[in-house]
Formats: sequence, C-alpha cells, structure tokens
Amino acid sequence: MDSTPRKKPELRIRKFSNVYIGTGNGLLKKNIKRSTDALGGLAHFIKPGQSVFIKPNLTATQEAITGGVTDIDFVKKLLELIREECEPGHIMVGENTGQGGQMAKYFHSHGWDVMCEEYGAELVDFEQDEWGEYPVENAMVLDVVRLPKKVVEADVFISLGVLKNHDTVCVTGGIKNSFGLVSMLDRRELHRMHGIEQSLVDIARVRKPDLTFIDGRIGMEGIAGGSRFDHPRYANRIIVGDDAVAVDVVCAHVMEQNPRVCYLEWCDEYGLGNANLDYVNFRGMSLEEAKVRFMSPGEQIAEVTDDRIHMHDLGACSRCISLTQGTLGRFSDPSTINRETDIVYGPGEWKIDEKDRKEVCILVGDCIQEKYRNMGTWIPGCPIAEDRLFRAFHEENVLCHKCETLAREFVARHTDEELAFLRILASNQSIYRGRDNHSEATDHVLLIGRCMIEYWHNHRNRTMGEFRERGITTDFNDLVCHINCHDVTMEQVEEAFRKLRAHYEAEKKEG
Repeated sequence: MDSTPRKKPELRIRKFSNVYIGTGNGLLKKNIKRSTDALGGLAHFIKPGQSVFIKPNLTATQEAITGGVTDIDFVKKLLELIREECEPGHIMVGENTGQGGQMAKYFHSHGWDVMCEEYGAELVDFEQDEWGEYPVENAMVLDVVRLPKKVVEADVFISLGVLKNHDTVCVTGGIKNSFGLVSMLDRRELHRMHGIEQSLVDIARVRKPDLTFIDGRIGMEGIAGGSRFDHPRYANRIIVGDDAVAVDVVCAHVMEQNPRVCYLEWCDEYGLGNANLDYVNFRGMSLEEAKVRFMSPGEQIAEVTDDRIHMHDLGACSRCISLTQGTLGRFSDPSTINRETDIVYGPGEWKIDEKDRKEVCILVGDCIQEKYRNMGTWIPGCPIAEDRLFRAFHEENVLCHKCETLAREFVARHTDEELAFLRILASNQSIYRGRDNHSEATDHVLLIGRCMIEYWHNHRNRTMGEFRERGITTDFNDLVCHINCHDVTMEQVEEAFRKLRAHYEAEKKEG
C-alpha cells in the first residue's frame, strides 16, 4: 500500500502553535488552570453557548495507575474549570474501547456516569451512538471516514490523552487518541493493512482537536499502546496545546523518543498542525527542562527477550520502526530464539564495538547506509514488507521453528477442501489460510505454540469488539483454538482441528 500522500499539498504560510509544559506537582485543578491560562484561558477556546466534546483515552479499560488511560480526576477538574470560566452549551464526554461492549461497564464501574451526571455532561458510548460518513478528498487510506456525529458536529473538540509510547505508531497523544473514534470494524481492517498512520491523517482532516491535553503525571513506556500496560513511567508532566500535531511532537521529544513520526509529518504537510518545533511557542518549562526519558518499544523487546534480540534505531522514520517493532512485539519467550540478533534501521551511524555485536545482524530499510549493508542480511524497502523480515529470520535460523514445521506437516496431511475454513499460525507467522477464510472476526483460527500468546490476546480483544458492533453472540473459544505449550504434538493439533471443524460444520447446518 502506498504510504505517502497521493498529491503534495501546496506550501502554506504557517501559523505558530502554542504548547505549555508543566509539572504535576501540587493541586491538579491549579495545574490545569495554569496550563490553559498560559494559552489565553479556557474562554479563548470555548465561547458562550458552544457545544464541547471531551475525548479521553480509555482504550482497553485499564486503570489510570498503569499510565495507559486517562485519569477520571483530570476530567473532573477540567469540567469544573469549564463550568467556572466559560458559559458552555452542551458538554459531552465519550469513548469507545474497541473491546466488545465493555465501554458501558467501564463507565459505570469507574464512576464516569456519576461524574457526568454531577457536572451536567452527556456520557457517550460510541458503540451505541450515531455515526456519520465523511468523504475525504485525496485521502491517504480512508476515502470515507466513519466517525461519531457528536464529535464531528461539536463546536469544540478536546482531546485528552496520556503520555505513552506505541509499538505501531511510535508515540500516541492527541492525534492518535482520535483512533478511538473509529469503529471496531474499521480498526481491524486498518491494523491488517498497516494503515493506522495514514488513517490518522484522514481522521484529522475530518475533525482535528481544538485543544489537546496530555496527562503525563503517570505515562507508559515500552511497547505500550493498547496492548501492554506493564511499564508505567512516573514522568510528572502536563502538556497542553492549541495544536495537537505540535503537542504530539513535543511529547516525543519530552519522552526522548525518535521524533520522526510519519503521521505527524503528513499532518504537517496537509496543514493540520506544526511538526516543526521552529513554529512552536513554548510556555511553562523549556523542552530541555521537561525531558524524561522513556524506554522505547524496541528496548522492551530487548528486555522481554533477555536481550537476545537487540534493536538499534539510527534515526529511522516510523514506517520501518513501527512495522519491525510491531512484528517483534509478538515475541515474549526468549527460549524461542535460537540465535542472538541485532536489528538495525535508520540512516545514521552505527557506533558499536565488534565484540558487542550479536551472532546475526539484520538491517532494515532503504535508508541504511551502504557501508553497513554487507554486515548482515539487508532488507530493502520503504517500508519493508513484513513477510520479508520473517523470511530473514528463517534464513538466519533466528527463531525456533518446531511449531512451524509441525504446522506444515499437519497441512500436508489434509486436503485443501478439509482446511478451506481454517487459518493456521505458528512460530509467530501465518502458515496457511484456506480459500474460505478471509481473516475476519468470525473465521476459524488455529494457533500453535506458546509463542503465539501475544497474538491470541490481541486477536481476542479486536474480535470481541467486532462481535459487539455486529451483534454476534458466538463464543470466541469456538472460533479460535490456541495450543499454548512448547512441545506441541500432532495429536494436539489434530484434536484442535476436529473441535474447530465440528463447530464450523454445526454453523453450516444452522445456516
């Protein structure tokens, strides 16, 4: 898929963006007020009688202490200030977890319904609300964007995110928070086609935030995103701005992450905000003062693999970084790695002593300097193809292939007719897809080996969300069978196959 804009927008006269950075020390309400006062006050953004939509980040329905979701107390204090300083019309707070009907339960169990009633705000569960279809001219990936009508039609849209990394888009802040506006069906497809970054530009072209808050008192580092909540980072930062693109670029610098995030650069090209810090007026702390280094997704991959896979970022853009990190983020068991491996990407200098190099070196992307390309297996591409990375791992014998070998032996024992309904994954890759299997939520999937545990978790989350949207009551475990052990036997595979086929045949009978 082409991952660059189809037509470059014309150069424009830039307007400066304003971003405030402060600490979380002291009373939260005073800190929020200090941040908005530095930008001209809340009344500068919310005029009398205007409708306001506040979008927190509650993906995966986790607890705020993880650093992965918006703290309800932050929203409470913001609502108080809006009521005190502005004369708003209708106020709404809404979200969509993408986890199959969990939003309403989360709103109730965590007090969001009580809070909204107290402050006179409407609580919106996107899964249960009205959607609109909005065409995008010269779109990057979504010619028509489906978004909740109440967000698009609100006079003021406030994005309230958290300070965290993301394995598939590098950083997630105000712009990425809008991915939560997308239906589960669309999210699933965008994940499958590696189109998340492109979709963020299309979404922002329909409705970008007017005011962006990033609660970084507790952030989240490492792989993070919407899948890992095990690395909170006590950063003690609050970042607020009138330009979500500039805010997110500032967040990348504050976390000391690689700032070459493509969706932010593309947003800049479309005039949606400033990715160039030369056009940002800083309020509060200076950028240098504010820096609090976060562990990168690549560093967490090294951590969970006992450094058997070590990733070296030489200043790459997010396309190769995210695809590589997203692929390797599935690996959570060091025992499945046969040979220690360096993964290198980016155009910079690789300063490493010969004695510190791993047994295998894989170099990723067109921007790798030519002088390094003969140091190992070089994979060209911008970005690279995901299957090419797995092929390099296979050629270099990086990964254990016992489950892959077993899966291929199983496929050889059966006809295409018998396997037509089934998709099989093993050794963190797709081994077989039957002709009637379309990689949709209702398809039957067989996962072989303990190394598929991360895939199982992510697939379950996405599937349950889609089930809810489509009103499907099927049990997930009837569709997906995971043999979660190292030494899988053919008998276990055949038994799992019989179970899935029995369910498939019963479904066919019922029509």
